[in-house]
Amino acid sequence: MLINIGLKKYSFKVLANHYVLIGLSTLGAYLIFKFSPYLADQIYGELIFPSFRLILDTIHFTFPVPVFLCLIPLVFGVFIYYSISILSTGVKPKGVRLLNWMKFILYFSIIISSSFYWLWGFNYLRTSSIDKLELRTQPIEQDRVFEMLEQQTFTLNLLRKKLSQIEALNPEDNFLGIKPDYCLLSSGLQDFLRDHGFASFGKFRLRYWRPEGILLRNSTAGMYFPFTGEPTIDPGLHPLQKPFTASHEMAHAAGFTDEGFCNLVAWLVCIHSEDNFIRYAGQLALWRYTARAASQLNRERYVAFIDKYLSDEIRSDLLSIQENRDRFPDFFPGLQRRVYDTYLRAHGVSEGIASYNNLLMLVESYSARFE
Repeated sequence: MLINIGLKKYSFKVLANHYVLIGLSTLGAYLIFKFSPYLADQIYGELIFPSFRLILDTIHFTFPVPVFLCLIPLVFGVFIYYSISILSTGVKPKGVRLLNWMKFILYFSIIISSSFYWLWGFNYLRTSSIDKLELRTQPIEQDRVFEMLEQQTFTLNLLRKKLSQIEALNPEDNFLGIKPDYCLLSSGLQDFLRDHGFASFGKFRLRYWRPEGILLRNSTAGMYFPFTGEPTIDPGLHPLQKPFTASHEMAHAAGFTDEGFCNLVAWLVCIHSEDNFIRYAGQLALWRYTARAASQLNRERYVAFIDKYLSDEIRSDLLSIQENRDRFPDFFPGLQRRVYDTYLRAHGVSEGIASYNNLLMLVESYSARFE
């Protein structure tokens, strides 16, 4: 059976040799990087990944629409077209056609998985960014958690009061009409990379998924699409959640894989922004993590503190965020968490999805070391 590619024709045997070579090359690189993070840092982190990012960044800023919105239907179209072509060919027996289709699925899977690792996935095998900055994720005592909550609440109240005086931000409507300046987030991330000795890239262009709510209905606020190198978020997010989520996904675009570390980077990018709204949104994101931890440690103490010290404006913002989230109920409750937890553990993140919650410990460690 022949498959047309451009003006040339390749037999399955020739194609198979190409795919096997690609698969073996990827597997070989995986094993080398797995047993030598140093080589992963030097070869992939310093040479291969930055080269891909340069190419992808150039495409992003010359392409008028999100590249992933073009790639996804193209890949599905190719898969369906060749599946139909293979299975509907009447010349060969049904068993042979089915075998050829299974071979096609194998080759297709090799291309997809190899593309993932070369474009981004090998970052999982590099030296941990947490280790590079000599940060620690040690448990925090209850009293210290509440001390952090007190400090953050004081800061948050001040930031919210300042925003309340800027009528253009529409604070009375919980900022629902605000469109964050993502260019500031991209610039802030580049500053972070340079300041801490990480490879610096060009601008990170944020993209939206469509239709609105497609990610939120799958318990996802945003995602990094590794095949096109695009950080993406759901446009249905509350404006107060967009800066932190966007910065988190941009951190993935910079090659960071640990979810807790990406949260730390997102917080740092937001709070060091020159934009008051972005600073407030970033601090609010950290406060919510801290509040959740405090509530789990001592519910009564937490409620008493919130009732006494949290401003009415912030309470209104939190309620607005929850009401906005309720607009997009999950299609499959709990499924995304289980799938993504399995994915993270398979790629060496021992804590799985719980790594998101390391933010408090990383903030504590980062503050002690750098501030």
